This record gives sequence, structure tokens and C-alpha cells, in this order.
Amino acid sequence: MDSIGNYWFFWTLYLGAAVLFTGIFWRVTRFKRAIWASYSLRAVAIAVIFTPWYSNSQESVMAPALMVAALDAITGGFEAAFRSLVPLILAVLFGLLLAGIMFFFKKRKDLKNLNNEKIKRNSTVTK
Repeated sequence: MDSIGNYWFFWTLYLGAAVLFTGIFWRVTRFKRAIWASYSLRAVAIAVIFTPWYSNSQESVMAPALMVAALDAITGGFEAAFRSLVPLILAVLFGLLLAGIMFFFKKRKDLKNLNNEKIKRNSTVTK
């Protein structure tokens, strides 16, 4: 295999493992009461796992940002790792923002359904 073939092979392998891990993590974080914690943990995990970044600042080859940050921190110190930590942190913040929006809409929908059930129950009692 040439280097481009290896690149796509390992990305496919990584994405397959990431999807499998995300599916397992999704089931583990299905909380009944702490819905906000569930959404937040999922958002952070998905952001950390699926955010790509350039493995070398002079090339267009990408790798998972967490791996790039770890390897840059080992080889070049924190200053080198900072370039891949910025998109990783931004992806985590964006994921938490989406989790908050989803939580807000779910909570609003649940309250609306609860009010509708109360109205139905009260209307059947008065008949």
C-alpha cells in the first residue's frame, strides 16, 4: 500500500472504532434523571473523538486533534500542542452549547406534555 492508501485505511479504521465506542458510550450515559449530564458527557466525548486537525502545520494531512495535541505535547512541549488544542476546545464548547439547546427543548417538550396530560385528566374527571 502507498502512503495515501494507508492514510485512508487508518482513518476508516479509526472512524469505525470511534463509532463503536460512541455507540457504547451513548448507551452507558442514558441517565433517567440527570439528562443535562447525559447530554454534556455525550457532547464532550463526540467532540474529543471526532475533531480532526492538521498533523503538521506545513501539510494538509489530518489526524484526530487529541492525538495531534498529545504527540505535539510530547515532542514539542505545550506551545506546540496549543495549535491543536484550540480547535479541540472550540469543538467541546460548541458541543456543550448544542447539548444545552437540546436539553432546553427536551425540558420544554416534557413540560408541555405534562401539562397536556394534566388537562386531559382534569377534563375527564369533570365530565
